[in-house]
Amino acid sequence: MKCRKIISYLNAYVDGELSERRRRAVEAHLTGCGPCRGRLEEIRALAGLFEDTLPVPPVPDGLAARIMREARRTQPVKIPAGPSPFPAWNPLRWIAGLSAPMRLAACATVILAIVLGLSVGGKNVTRQNVFAQQGKDLYGLEWFAAVPPGSIGSIYLAMADQPHKKGSGQ
Repeated sequence: MKCRKIISYLNAYVDGELSERRRRAVEAHLTGCGPCRGRLEEIRALAGLFEDTLPVPPVPDGLAARIMREARRTQPVKIPAGPSPFPAWNPLRWIAGLSAPMRLAACATVILAIVLGLSVGGKNVTRQNVFAQQGKDLYGLEWFAAVPPGSIGSIYLAMADQPHKKGSGQ
């Protein structure tokens, strides 16, 4: 056995909780391994610290019966009916409180923002022109750059790098 496995068995070995087969394997390993023997002595020294602790007082007669009798006598806690005081987490709960026209307006706003965001400057930002990176192959350490390819920052830089058209009203 390896030292790591033996060390995991040492506490049980000191307490006498190992099976006969494992106990023999641990003893065989300990005969040839100094570091594991040192670890065993540390565990035995720690076990010795707890032997001289305060004595445990005896349990009074009938304690278990008194505890069980008291548990049966007390009334169980009643959970009030109705909505739970801890509602389930729902990040879109706010939309349920909106009227139908407001929900429609919220959805239309999101769709419009996506469409306009993808076509800023009259040129669509496509996956090809973002990943092109002036003909570089993306096989190396450029993924660890300050602005990794395919990130929001690289898309922003690709859109900002487009020439501004004069007379376009922008």
